[in-house]
Amino acid sequence: EIYTLSLHDALPIYQPEPFADDGRVTFQHTAYLSDLPTGVPIEYRIREEGGPATSWQRLSLDDGTRCRAVIMPDSQCSDGYITYRQVAAAAAHHHPRADLWIQMGDLVDNGEDSTQWDDWFAAMEHIAARTALVPVLGNHETYDRNWKIRWPKAFLHYFSGVPNNGSRRFPGTYFSFDYGPVHFIVLNTQWEELEPMRPGLFAEQRDWLRRDALASRKPWKIVLMHKDIIEADLPPQNELSDTGSRLMPLFDELKIDVVLTGHNHTYRRRAPIRNFRRSRQGALYICTGVAGNVRYYDIPRSVYDDVLAPQPETNNYLTLEASPDALTFRCFLPEGRLIDEITQRK
Repeated sequence: EIYTLSLHDALPIYQPEPFADDGRVTFQHTAYLSDLPTGVPIEYRIREEGGPATSWQRLSLDDGTRCRAVIMPDSQCSDGYITYRQVAAAAAHHHPRADLWIQMGDLVDNGEDSTQWDDWFAAMEHIAARTALVPVLGNHETYDRNWKIRWPKAFLHYFSGVPNNGSRRFPGTYFSFDYGPVHFIVLNTQWEELEPMRPGLFAEQRDWLRRDALASRKPWKIVLMHKDIIEADLPPQNELSDTGSRLMPLFDELKIDVVLTGHNHTYRRRAPIRNFRRSRQGALYICTGVAGNVRYYDIPRSVYDDVLAPQPETNNYLTLEASPDALTFRCFLPEGRLIDEITQRK
């Protein structure tokens, strides 16, 4: 059974919203779907009034029992996103049945540069049409054309459909949702960048995180956040970042199962950590690697690191398969070579 609809025929599409940024105006069309059948694939198409329709696209819907995701590390590029296009196409080819496509922040190198967003969305055109996209805010989304910090207006405009977090001051910058047996918590680690223009992010998000995580009854809780727990340019004996120092005690308190990060452009699977020490009772931490052409080399090995990608680092990506009693993460090179795998069980 497949649930089929044409958005032009079945739903009103909200009037296009003009968005002025980087010296140009773009228009974004939005349609909201609700009360869809659980677990039944849907097919949809979009037709401009009086014009041709797109081809039919198929989306799978949550049936509450499993989740399959592709997890893309930092995708920022300086080559017109040719590198990211190749990595994303390879991942989509090898894993065509993914329910979610998760982007771990720093989607673009400069958050105000409209040409970079054009190139990134062009690389994602066919993937985003058939896979639900989960964006994580990175620090590069908060840069203007002069490399000064600004409010991430382009990111928040392009991804305005993320779940409502109830915040008046930081809407869309952090949120949570359920898919299958997993409660995903997407955090905003850019409190340092945003503090001068809009203070209070960390305290507000901390209180929200406690409420949100404690309310979930899903078997698994996975945190997605951009900045890593390790400061890559510090020696191993003094390596925890501000992000790690502030958030890891909260993850211990809330019994988070897995924490996925980015930012350091290197794949590192760490030991489970609790109270800043290796512990079987702690959360599993994975720094997700790099999917663009901006590479960092000679990053010291952390005392927490169990598995590194082959060095020198090349592009890679992860997959997740989740069931009520198991989470399996795999890390691949773009050609499909498996370089790491781990399964967590309840």
